[in-house]
Amino acid sequence: MTETMLALRSAPIFEGMSDTILTDISCSSRIRALHKGEVLFSQTDPADTVYVVRSGCIAIFLATLEGRELVINEMHPGDCFGELSLITDQPRSTGALARESSEVVSIPRDVFLKELEAEPELMRRVLETTALRLRVSSERESALAFLDSSARIAKVLLQLDQQADNDGVIKVTQEDLAQYVGLARQTVAQALGQWRRVGWVETGRVKIEIKNREALERLAMAIEG
Repeated sequence: MTETMLALRSAPIFEGMSDTILTDISCSSRIRALHKGEVLFSQTDPADTVYVVRSGCIAIFLATLEGRELVINEMHPGDCFGELSLITDQPRSTGALARESSEVVSIPRDVFLKELEAEPELMRRVLETTALRLRVSSERESALAFLDSSARIAKVLLQLDQQADNDGVIKVTQEDLAQYVGLARQTVAQALGQWRRVGWVETGRVKIEIKNREALERLAMAIEG
């Protein structure tokens, strides 16, 4: 079994699909390696490919009006992304870049759409995945729009901690965190410095450790309410 086929089998969206479908897709697909920070595609690029993460982490981002990048989602091994623009036949609505050295399986547009038309179960899974992802992104964007900078940082830190499940230790730089919340790095550094002085967090070169989760939760919830 080829590496491409193995990568496809690891994706929940293709779970239980027949060998015929997976063979058709893998024969036309290729594995692409990305360096940390390398852009996979940008907003408004033509949509001609669907991707499955084989290794690493891919950040999905929006460009803000201030010229910064707001990370709205992350794709990890097994995740499929980039399908919405193919289905709607529209340019990319977001950009994607490698958070770390990564590999993705690139599936050509015509091959993916052909299998969607031939396999109703695959179509159902794609629609469910896309709908859930859009809802989560919409809720996050709406929440961030109505929070002040400190509450935005607190909320995103708590979300990252929950996603990583690293018991309060989040492997992220201050620059990365600024991209998650759509704020200037200096604003993030100032907030973290204040929280460090009162014992809410500890910061390192590539990590932030939450020391007082309740305080961050109160900050995020108080501003929301």
